[in-house]
Amino acid sequence: METIIQAFVDNPVYLAVAVVLAIVILFGVIRKLIKLVLVMAAILVLYIAFLVWSGEEVDIETIKEGVQSAGETISEKAGEISESLKDRVGEAVEEKLDEKTEELFAPN
Repeated sequence: METIIQAFVDNPVYLAVAVVLAIVILFGVIRKLIKLVLVMAAILVLYIAFLVWSGEEVDIETIKEGVQSAGETISEKAGEISESLKDRVGEAVEEKLDEKTEELFAPN
């Protein structure tokens, strides 16, 4: 791990590539989470519209419980995605750094 950090410190190009890669991944995760929230909100609106149209009473407590469980599910999924991305990025960066260090220190 120290060699990876030292490679980033010694070569700013690696650091720039890693930062750009992290920003792209973070943007993708945020975009997916926003889509998930919008879909859940649309489903909630459709459910309330159905209840009003069918003449049933809208139970606020049931809706609160549903929203809370959906929020917990979203949080769990976000955590899983975050951990998965950390692992993937770490592996990719290690592979690239190993390749570059082998190229630099290979006898010519």
